[in-house]
Amino acid sequence: MTTTAIIGTGNIGAALARVFARNRVEAMLANTRGPDSFTDLSAEVGPMVQATTIDEARKADVLFLAIPFLAVEPFGASQSRWNGKIIVDVTNASAAHAPNEPGVRLDEVLAGRLSTEIVTDAFPGAAVVKAFNQLPASVVSRQLSADEGKIVIFISSNSESASKELARLTEMLGYSPVELGRIDEGGRLIEVGNPLTLRLFTERTMF
Repeated sequence: MTTTAIIGTGNIGAALARVFARNRVEAMLANTRGPDSFTDLSAEVGPMVQATTIDEARKADVLFLAIPFLAVEPFGASQSRWNGKIIVDVTNASAAHAPNEPGVRLDEVLAGRLSTEIVTDAFPGAAVVKAFNQLPASVVSRQLSADEGKIVIFISSNSESASKELARLTEMLGYSPVELGRIDEGGRLIEVGNPLTLRLFTERTMF
């Protein structure tokens, strides 16, 4: 059985936790401060989403990185290899997502690279998938009516099998997944500031 963990309990981490709970999909939830730091959220989403420690969450098969972009490399460095893991890059490399690092120039950090390429380097041995980053947390957690359709979640990965696995999980969460292919191709479209970010697409049955 595939296990899933959400790393981070900020806006997007909490939104994802609520979606998992609403759709009765089991997951773990953790942050660097420990389970006692998000007891209200735990009470809201439990028992489908279990509060746990970072050490336990790292053991999951699929890890959603719902953390600031600049926290990705330190977290990746917390173990030497991530073999067999699927890392879902939910981060966005923008000044708005680096509030605690006012002196950091993200353009210098990126140095012309896609942010997900840096995430990939931070998790040696893992298959990295870019997804769930193109919409605000309040939209990610929105529940549409049957008439409104399903929210489209764009997915990009250099691993076809990891992309397919995340698409399957995305469907379980009530979304409509659209696979964009490789990170350096279709994945560019969901990098912050590019054409598919901050645009809400829905899928509705026409016939």
